[in-house]
Amino acid sequence: MRAVHLTWLAENLALHSFEAAVVGPPGAEVLRLVTRGSGSIRYVVCVPAPQVGTWAWLWSNGWALVTDPNAVAMIAKAMRS
Repeated sequence: MRAVHLTWLAENLALHSFEAAVVGPPGAEVLRLVTRGSGSIRYVVCVPAPQVGTWAWLWSNGWALVTDPNAVAMIAKAMRS
């Protein structure tokens, strides 16, 4: 399920001027984001959130549930800062 969520996020963040790729071995994938223009590299991971029965995306200065409709915008903003 982790790879499915990360692939979905990659596709959506590509619309926000990021080069996104799911990397890593099966079961331990992460999302590598490269900001077009500056070339800065950031990573997003996806982990189970059993307390709420879903998954969460985590990055260096925040997190969001995969069910949050504002998650893509929040992550895009955080990755640019």
